Amino acid sequence: MSMFSKWLEQQSVEQPEGELHYEALVESDRLDDEELMDQLGHDVARNYLNPNELALVFDDLGSSEVADYLRANKFPADIKVRHGDFGEIVTAGLYRRIRRWCVPILKLRYKQTPNQAVQGTDVLAFRFRQTPPVIAVPEVKTRATRKRALGTEAYNSLEKVLGRLDESLHFALVRCAERNHQFLVRHLAALLRQPQERVVERHMVFVHDAVVWNDDVVALLAEAVTQRTELTVVKISGLQDFVARVYQAAETGAGPRGTETSKDTAA
Repeated sequence: MSMFSKWLEQQSVEQPEGELHYEALVESDRLDDEELMDQLGHDVARNYLNPNELALVFDDLGSSEVADYLRANKFPADIKVRHGDFGEIVTAGLYRRIRRWCVPILKLRYKQTPNQAVQGTDVLAFRFRQTPPVIAVPEVKTRATRKRALGTEAYNSLEKVLGRLDESLHFALVRCAERNHQFLVRHLAALLRQPQERVVERHMVFVHDAVVWNDDVVALLAEAVTQRTELTVVKISGLQDFVARVYQAAETGAGPRGTETSKDTAA
């Protein structure tokens, strides 16, 4: 069982009428806090650096200086950007580790500066072996405070992203080609060549402070949705403090834990 499967569990929810399907995930008690911070911290670090790069950083700097290096060169200092990055990390982990989609790239590795927001889709997830192949395009929002219009804002953002989906697919293809992941390159190229031979699913993931969450966000979104859309809300208590502790764990506990393979990123 993956760390994400131990950390998060389904919460019973009432389904809205219409085209919106709603799922809520809440924290379980299957991991103690120290273990959770250690494992989430490691996952945060690997979203910004691949294991080979991290190993080189350790060899060059020594472990005592790695935290300073990550803080200065990799992890965003801007709280809004950091929260957004964390939401994307949780979403990628959810799709890879729990739902078993293929997530071929970890987009945060391609930032030029820590506080930059990488353009394109937040996360791309695939089921290449289905006929026709399926692409999930999750729009991710991370919020520590309540905003009733969150859902409709996400819906509008998702529509814009879907209009430029081929740009994101090409970005993923180039990154996979750079790593010589030929299986992924072939399948991504086929999706670009034959857009009529693919199914695109609309997804949203809200990583939200559990204390201030209210299902009226779902009700308002359900009124706006006109096509089948999958909504997942990940509820975390004290989200702002939680994210700060995870990044602190990532700074102090980062370290190479083996070599990443194409199977790791295409799980």
